[in-house]
Amino acid sequence: MPKMKVTIVGAGNIGSALASILAGPEEFSIQVLDRSEEALDRLEDLNIAAELRTYTHDEELQKILADQDVAVAAVPQSIVPQIATAAARSDTHYLDFVCATPETLSILAPLAEHRAVFTGCGVSPGIIGNVAYGLLEAFAPVTDLTIRVGAIPKVSTNRIGYGQIWNVDGLIDEYTQPSAAVRDGKAVMLSPLENYGHLSIDGVRYEEFVTSGGLADLSIFGDPGPKNVTFKTIRYPGHLDYMRFLLDDLGLRNRRDALRSLLYNGMPIVKDDVLLLVVTASGYQRQRPIERTVCHRFSPIPVSGRLNALTSVATGYAATLLAMLYRGEIPPVGFVPHHAINTETLLSSPFLKPLIHPGIAADQLAYLMRPCGFS
Repeated sequence: MPKMKVTIVGAGNIGSALASILAGPEEFSIQVLDRSEEALDRLEDLNIAAELRTYTHDEELQKILADQDVAVAAVPQSIVPQIATAAARSDTHYLDFVCATPETLSILAPLAEHRAVFTGCGVSPGIIGNVAYGLLEAFAPVTDLTIRVGAIPKVSTNRIGYGQIWNVDGLIDEYTQPSAAVRDGKAVMLSPLENYGHLSIDGVRYEEFVTSGGLADLSIFGDPGPKNVTFKTIRYPGHLDYMRFLLDDLGLRNRRDALRSLLYNGMPIVKDDVLLLVVTASGYQRQRPIERTVCHRFSPIPVSGRLNALTSVATGYAATLLAMLYRGEIPPVGFVPHHAINTETLLSSPFLKPLIHPGIAADQLAYLMRPCGFS
């Protein structure tokens, strides 16, 4: 079978990581594009088996994509529509890592009539949708669903208990933009940093609160779905108080440039992180209240050294989807409902299995009442 020709647009953190992962297997032929020669030079220093090219305008991008099998948009959300347009005009399969917007969906709709289209293929959105959907499938009916994601330092070494694990601008959006949710069966938007709570995993205490960006398409949970759906972020205790001090007491919520500079220059870069995915479903069975929780933990691969857990899982998820498309396990046409793929199938892939936290066997990741020491 011929190799799948994959062009990754964007040589930043996600694009470089995906290129590194896909360059290993023999199934893929990788090309990375970026407008910045400096970004490509950094990627070249990593000695990845991928062709590196610059482009200057959208028409050139379209011509480059014309003989490719898959176009991957590893770019900020504001640039995604440009890449989606080029992919649609080039008639190539398409994948991105961000929440789908009405603009992007309208661009990709004609392409989806005869090519596979994947949107939101990272962690959140991404694999967290599989975890939540799988729990709903195994445990019904569900009245309340709480979805939690936390990419945090393996060890909390400062008062804020955090560092630069992913894009600072994305972090600011997460803390300042409203969060999609469901209340009493209706789609609503919740204020960020609210619904504060505590949880404990294997004896380690964390805090949780509402943030944005985790779920854009609530329809994946069915109609009728859970009566209440909430998305939360997991952090070490005390983090929220410091963020409220910065955003509200110092007024940096309305001074984005100052907040970005402070976080970018003040927070350490974290590579030794832990990614937590924790989903709780509550409901009634035989008129008795019942609750089930599933917890997954991921750590970076020690031998890689360069990629943290969040980046590794995001790109590992995308790579798994592309491998399934290559093998014919995913239909090559339409908007792909990748949230419905079995979580255990995904975690058994060579791109994700090595990231599962040491000490947690596959059979311990089943749907249990109190997995991972959750309380």
